[in-house]
Amino acid sequence: MTIEHIPAGASWEKSGNASWGQCPKCKNWFHLGPEILKRPEVKLHCPHCAHEFHQNDAPRLIKAG
Repeated sequence: MTIEHIPAGASWEKSGNASWGQCPKCKNWFHLGPEILKRPEVKLHCPHCAHEFHQNDAPRLIKAG
């Protein structure tokens, strides 16, 4: 798993919900709540294929700030 950081205020950043996760099963991207990356024990739920997984299993995570 890779956590990438982008600078706050990027022109394409969606205010208040800037974190993204990639599903290991279907490879689609989805928004994560800004605080979810601070809680690695919480399983992520892909809205595209309904796969549930932990952060460590995500191919990529992007966190702004």
